[in-house]
Amino acid sequence: MAEHPNPSLRVMEKISLTGTMAVYASQAEASLRIPKQWKEFRSAHPSLGRCPNLYGASPCTADHKIHYLTGVEQEGAASPIKGDNLTLEAGEYAVVRVDDPDSLRETWMYLLGSWLPASGRKEKHAPEFERYTNISEAGTPIGPVEVWIPLEPVTKS
Repeated sequence: MAEHPNPSLRVMEKISLTGTMAVYASQAEASLRIPKQWKEFRSAHPSLGRCPNLYGASPCTADHKIHYLTGVEQEGAASPIKGDNLTLEAGEYAVVRVDDPDSLRETWMYLLGSWLPASGRKEKHAPEFERYTNISEAGTPIGPVEVWIPLEPVTKS
C-alpha cells in the first residue's frame, strides 16, 4: 500500500452480534486460521447468502490471546443464527474503508501503530471490528472492508 488512509470519525449506536468465537494464541495463527473460521461459519449458515451485515470482531481480553468472532448483526430477539454473542458499544469510532482486502493487516498495523498515537486520541477498551461486504466460499473477504476502532471520548479542558 503506497498511501495510508486517514480514518473518518463516526458515531455508532450499539450493535449486537451473534456468531462463532475462536481464540488464537498469536496474530500469525489468527491470520492463518480466520479464513477457515469464516468458511466454516458461512457453510454452517447458507441462508445468509450475500448478507450485508457480516462482522469480524475482537473483544478486549486480558489473556494476551486473539479472540475473534465471525458473525452477523442480530436483528431482533429471534436471530436466525445461534451461537456466541458480542456487543459492539455505542460511541465514536475511527473508520477506514479498505478496498483491497489483501492490505487489511497492513492497514490495522498502520492505524494502531502510527495513526492512533499521532492522532492524540486513545483507543477505548471495547471490541474492534471489521464490517464485510461479502465473504468468499474460501473464507476471504470480497470487496471493500471497513475497519472500525473504538475511541475514548474527547475530554474538554
